[in-house]
Amino acid sequence: MVFVISKLFTYLLLPPGIFIIILIIAGIYAKKLKWLFYISALTLYLLSNKFFANILLYPLEHNYYKDKITPKAVVVLGGAVNPKDVLRSYPETFKREIYGVLLAKKYNLPFVYTGGGMKIKEADYVKKDVMLIKEICNCKIKDFYEKNSLDTYQNAKFTAKLFKKLKLKKEIFLVTSAYHMKRAIKLFKHFDFKIIPKPVGFFYKPYYTYWDIFPNENNFHKSYRAIHEYLGLLSLKLRGIK
Repeated sequence: MVFVISKLFTYLLLPPGIFIIILIIAGIYAKKLKWLFYISALTLYLLSNKFFANILLYPLEHNYYKDKITPKAVVVLGGAVNPKDVLRSYPETFKREIYGVLLAKKYNLPFVYTGGGMKIKEADYVKKDVMLIKEICNCKIKDFYEKNSLDTYQNAKFTAKLFKKLKLKKEIFLVTSAYHMKRAIKLFKHFDFKIIPKPVGFFYKPYYTYWDIFPNENNFHKSYRAIHEYLGLLSLKLRGIK
């Protein structure tokens, strides 16, 4: 019983659940624009619901394009870092790095990390984490860092320049988060890379419990990521990138 009460408290009295309740109450007492409050509550509920988040995520995290190649390098897309943390890379970024290093070791390939930043150079901090991963797994691989890019388009553009400098053939394992992979593939292919996708960090979860009818911030975060990707894919179409 205590467990059930604790769960209900978490889902209904913490965001986003509490805001859904507030919007419904506001709709009940509002004299005008009731429909706006109800639509807002419904939208927030759907975005915070696992069923809806999975519907958004599934097309992004499945059925990737794959070239028939023998990759010549592993390319890992950057994420976020916190220079003050013991491990500078955010968990999502760190997972990409670990997978990238392990792939590079397994196939005896160079490891290439791409990620810059406006105020700090992300790759400078990531390099320290990668050194630690290499030491732990005894990975004697070559690693290279592109540190001027600010977005995925520049990741692809500047990585292409780095490959030219290193005289590497643009045939790669591409490592990034599963939800982000389709957009990354389109952009790297735009710069003439051939790719075998190696997604990591899947958000889509194909199992459910009765608690999944309730909204929570984790599902809202997943929906936000998915919608951001759909907008990113739309922007590529508008720019003529197939």
